[in-house]
Amino acid sequence: MKKIVVVLAGVALLAGCSEAKKDATASSATGESAAASKPADGMTGVAECDDYLNKVMACIKDKVPESQRAAMEQAIQQSKASWASIQDKAALAQSCKAASEQAKATYSAMGCKL
Repeated sequence: MKKIVVVLAGVALLAGCSEAKKDATASSATGESAAASKPADGMTGVAECDDYLNKVMACIKDKVPESQRAAMEQAIQQSKASWASIQDKAALAQSCKAASEQAKATYSAMGCKL
């Protein structure tokens, strides 16, 4: 399970770090806050990302032992928060597609389909 948490953390970094930093700078320049750009339901607002997050959370809920669930859920919530702050939704969709592809093997080993 440690490998899964590391994979999730890596996915969060891959998808969000450079884009989030660039978008935060752009948002500051325009006076727009990241919170104002988040969809009301707390999802990212990008179908590919929301689909990925829903599938991963369902897998964690159904297949991961309770003792390990919290760490995995935290990693996913960090990804979600990072993705929700990215303004370039086309780039975000591509990042989420890549994250989904990278995570398929890991989640397949747990009996989940992404």
